[in-house]
Amino acid sequence: MMNDRFTILTGNHRLLKSINSTVIRDLVRTDSPISGAQLAKITGMRPSTVQKILKNLESQGLVTKIGIGASTKMGGRPPTLWEICGHHGYAIGIQLEMNEIRAVLVNLKSQIIAEQQVATDRFASIHDIEEQIIIVIKDILQSKNIDRQQLLGIGIGVSGLVDVTRGIILRTSLLRHASPIPLRESLQKHYDIPIYIENDANAAALAEKWFGARKKTDHFVFVLVVVDKDVFGIGFGLVLKHDIYRGANMLAGEATPYDLNIKKILRDQCGFRDAHFINGQSKIDLDDVHLSDLIAAIDENPVAKDFFDSVGKIIADELTAVINLLDPQMIVIGGEIAAAKGSLFKPVQDSLRHRGLLLAERQIDIVPSSLPVNSVSLGAVSIILQQIFQEPVKAM
Repeated sequence: MMNDRFTILTGNHRLLKSINSTVIRDLVRTDSPISGAQLAKITGMRPSTVQKILKNLESQGLVTKIGIGASTKMGGRPPTLWEICGHHGYAIGIQLEMNEIRAVLVNLKSQIIAEQQVATDRFASIHDIEEQIIIVIKDILQSKNIDRQQLLGIGIGVSGLVDVTRGIILRTSLLRHASPIPLRESLQKHYDIPIYIENDANAAALAEKWFGARKKTDHFVFVLVVVDKDVFGIGFGLVLKHDIYRGANMLAGEATPYDLNIKKILRDQCGFRDAHFINGQSKIDLDDVHLSDLIAAIDENPVAKDFFDSVGKIIADELTAVINLLDPQMIVIGGEIAAAKGSLFKPVQDSLRHRGLLLAERQIDIVPSSLPVNSVSLGAVSIILQQIFQEPVKAM
């Protein structure tokens, strides 16, 4: 009986062969190591058809044999096991922040090969952004001796309004007076490969689906919280029926802009003029407080507790309309701030519960991201991987 994960089309057309090949390739990616017999059982294809497809994929360098599996209880020839050929090509994911660029290099097996985190001055122009991205890409490839010709695509996650179809940043805090920014067009002068520009919250949500723990979650909202000395922002990645919901104008998920940063929250909302962090002995000027200081001081300092209480309430304010409108299965909170764990999540839950939003009938889980702080760059690279594995396979 055919597994209900797939509906395999049959026939003699080249298109149908390509569709079936694409299904096999994706199964090898998700379920490897896997044998031809297992693939035939899952898809309902004939074993001979599966073997022909695997040989075709092997000839293209997309899959490779990795050994022999155990024989069944009935005996017979041990099965050959297959997996994606990771070194067939590579993709790069980049997160653009106001003072930093994070990058990841992955292979076709979705394994992280290298990571980079580079501090930058504030960007003055699109030329500055273009130049910094080129340097990061060159450095991360050279760090693993990977030839540029093996690079299959570049994904970039950035805060603000993004026209993903044209690769244009419509509005962002990265540049004060230079929107819209035709970033893809600018980079394609240097790279003859697919380049995708994505909103950072959408990218982080995609990372949860590709790399993280939400592969089987149908409906969830990813809340990306960015807060430090210079910025405060909340963005939403809306996943409905497994896909990003973008809205009629491709701009869904934007939250209220905030004129906030760590100093303003501590001073104006918490009432602090300076902060004691090291066993209550040393004072730190509010201008010098980083999010990492607050996270490290959670268990010993009331300043940190009040800070996360305030941020939790702001997040709950933004979530109120989202929950009422979308009724998601899950709220995933990401960004560096998720490391605060219960100190952040309890005020979010308490505030939502007080508003009557966390009802027994709703059964909404509020959880931290299953990924580290590089979820945006991982999400950006997952766009490339998804495009690669959804492309029709050349049928022979």
